[in-house]
Amino acid sequence: MKNTKDLRARLLSNMDDVANGEMTVDVAKGVCNLAQQVYNTLNIELKRAKLSEQIGEDNIKPVSFDD
Repeated sequence: MKNTKDLRARLLSNMDDVANGEMTVDVAKGVCNLAQQVYNTLNIELKRAKLSEQIGEDNIKPVSFDD
């Protein structure tokens, strides 16, 4: 997969596979969980890019995981 169009196509294909009995519901749930993680990451990256454009890259401070 190279883009969100490919991701959507794969998910739709997986839905067909479940409907046709070629994929178990448990496997499909795993695929959906991974797809959700990809979506969440993409969403965060897009929001960061928009914020960077609005206020400038130098004004965005990193978040510490140690605090």
